[in-house]
Amino acid sequence: MGICSSKINEKTDPLNSQLSQIKESEFQYIDGRRFHNLKNVAYPLPNDDDEIDRLHFRHFLNRNIWKSNFSAPINHILTNPETKILDVGCGAASWSFDMATTYPLVNIIGIDISRQQATHIKPKNFTFFKANVLEGIPFNDNTFDYIFQRNLMRAYTEQDWPHVVNELVRILKPGGYLELMERSMLYNMGPATKRLCDAEIAAMNLAGTDPFACQKLEKYVQNQGFSFFINLYRL
Repeated sequence: MGICSSKINEKTDPLNSQLSQIKESEFQYIDGRRFHNLKNVAYPLPNDDDEIDRLHFRHFLNRNIWKSNFSAPINHILTNPETKILDVGCGAASWSFDMATTYPLVNIIGIDISRQQATHIKPKNFTFFKANVLEGIPFNDNTFDYIFQRNLMRAYTEQDWPHVVNELVRILKPGGYLELMERSMLYNMGPATKRLCDAEIAAMNLAGTDPFACQKLEKYVQNQGFSFFINLYRL
């Protein structure tokens, strides 16, 4: 009865039908994988359950490598209930949930172009906003004490980066911290790995994204006049 009722409502209730169409138009399916379906979004990776599992694994791998969830000197603000932290491109919210659980007094906000976070285990001090950074971040100037962004080199073109950094600086409080974490291309490779790396560089160039963004992060923020931390790691 419940399944039958649900199907009938989707067909007969105009609101449910409209919401279903909106949901479907937000995504596209290629070879059985679900992807974003936004014209101005360069990010090429899926956003289905398999990708969520990969993002969770990558988060805990990064945390184990760095022995921390952050490098910026923010310990002194993590017990203040007035502290506001932004996770840009939060994806599955692995980092946000981890931080919110570890530091329950602070307010963690995540933004992404679509919701991928589990709702039944969401910490009370985490809030999600659906937003496209390239269209402007929907927060007032001087809002956040700490902003964290990582693994978005395939989401922004080289022309996007200055705009993105300007937006991040705009919403950062004076004296706040911005932490950017991107990976570099591989070095000292064997022939097979070099072919793989060259293929990734070619694909990113074709998409208009910058495979060498991590080496340029300091340039993007050097004239902003605030403390910044760049995690550069080579695999």
